[in-house]
Amino acid sequence: MSSPTANNIAVLGLCSSTPLKSSCQLETYLCGRDYADVFQSKMSERIYADSGGSVTESKVVHNVPMCIQSYSWDCGLACSSMVLRYLGFDPHNVYTSDLDSLQCGESIWTIDLAVLMQKYDIRHKLCTITLGVDKTYSKEGFYKRRFISDEERVNKLFQDAFTLGIIIEKRSVTMEEIIEHIQLGNIAVFLVDWNYLECIWCDRHRCRTCKCFPCLSACCDGYQGHYVVVCGFDLKKRRLFYKNPAFDTELCCSRMDRFDIARKSHGTDEDVVFVYKDGKS
Repeated sequence: MSSPTANNIAVLGLCSSTPLKSSCQLETYLCGRDYADVFQSKMSERIYADSGGSVTESKVVHNVPMCIQSYSWDCGLACSSMVLRYLGFDPHNVYTSDLDSLQCGESIWTIDLAVLMQKYDIRHKLCTITLGVDKTYSKEGFYKRRFISDEERVNKLFQDAFTLGIIIEKRSVTMEEIIEHIQLGNIAVFLVDWNYLECIWCDRHRCRTCKCFPCLSACCDGYQGHYVVVCGFDLKKRRLFYKNPAFDTELCCSRMDRFDIARKSHGTDEDVVFVYKDGKS
């Protein structure tokens, strides 16, 4: 379960199911510059070359294939598909047998994404400030419709996490930790509040154009959970690069401080699934 803020997370389904039509396109993004003072560059360039990204100085962008969500509720599945493609897996079953095995319907929480990673034997770590479901979310419009059934199912997943092989840490995550993770060739799936998510390139968030993706139940009305894949950074400009499955834009960019606001907004539980490229779990 994942959603923007500091508690629980979910991608609520508001539409009926239809055949998957997401077109995943691979685009290579190269960077340029050297590590900033924040990190002393003791890592060899070979590490980054092997990771599929190019690094010089303070900028890193990993080549994550783009996948567009097809419905109002499936941004988590689209992000999982991007992760699988980046790691060399076929995501063909994500919307079919994998989704069926989750038994979550159209209400996907961050821990469901962790279950998917474990299903493919991918090394991962779910960090959240709330173990289980925050009962106060029962009053949040974003969670309200499926809250009772979601609460029982999600709490059981947390209880069974160790047996299922799901790695969970109850804690907040710093921006420095995110950068260290990304610079090693890894990526991460974040639950954010759409209301605070920015892209300084396409400028298509919130009501600036009033073209909110239908995963928002009401434009800018309360918390709106959304998943994105963070795949790069620019230390000198203090930017994070991410893939937004709601748009066909190949890459989005946010100021680090603004991204912190979106990922720590009430409703997200500060959920993040760190995914590691260095082998299976």
